[in-house]
Amino acid sequence: MERKKIKMIELPDLEMEVLRLCIFPETFESIVAEVQSEKKASVIADAIKNLIHYKLLVAANEANSLTWVYDSDKMRESSFKATANGVEWMAG
Repeated sequence: MERKKIKMIELPDLEMEVLRLCIFPETFESIVAEVQSEKKASVIADAIKNLIHYKLLVAANEANSLTWVYDSDKMRESSFKATANGVEWMAG
């Protein structure tokens, strides 16, 4: 079975920057500290939510590694990592 090629979507600069930071799991605080193009944590949080929606990023809570129970109100308790599609998007 051949793997389905992801549709290359156009991402805003902030989302691209956040995705590139998340090759390995990164905490929310770490992402906020490392992003150069934006300083507001709430705007960065929205970018993370968009990436999760596009299935380019997944969240993992320290207490519960199941990403499908992700709670966006508790972003500071989660780590974020690019999905296989996210890595493929970066390479594309």
